[in-house]
Amino acid sequence: QGQRSHYFRSFLLFLLLSNTMALFSVSKATIFCIAATLLACVQAGYAPKDAPNLPKGWCPSETGMATATTGECMCNWQHKDGCVGSKCQYQMGLSWYHHSCDDCKCVAEP
Repeated sequence: QGQRSHYFRSFLLFLLLSNTMALFSVSKATIFCIAATLLACVQAGYAPKDAPNLPKGWCPSETGMATATTGECMCNWQHKDGCVGSKCQYQMGLSWYHHSCDDCKCVAEP
């Protein structure tokens, strides 16, 4: 239901923009493109509703914490060396890896 109400709000925004922008002689195709782009940007920020099926012990609580829906293991030691493996990530001060990485693991803080 939340997603339907989101689409309804986006549609109302589109109608409002099309009526308002018509005063400025902007074509409806342009307004539609803007509304579709805004909708795509908003939808891109959502996490999945359902968690992936993760193997037991995949992200040990001693060194990391699994996210609820995205299948990522956030390492407790937030350092560039907090994760070892081929697909480890260190972005914005966070060290983590995705469940698709077979050789990744978090390491304990020294």
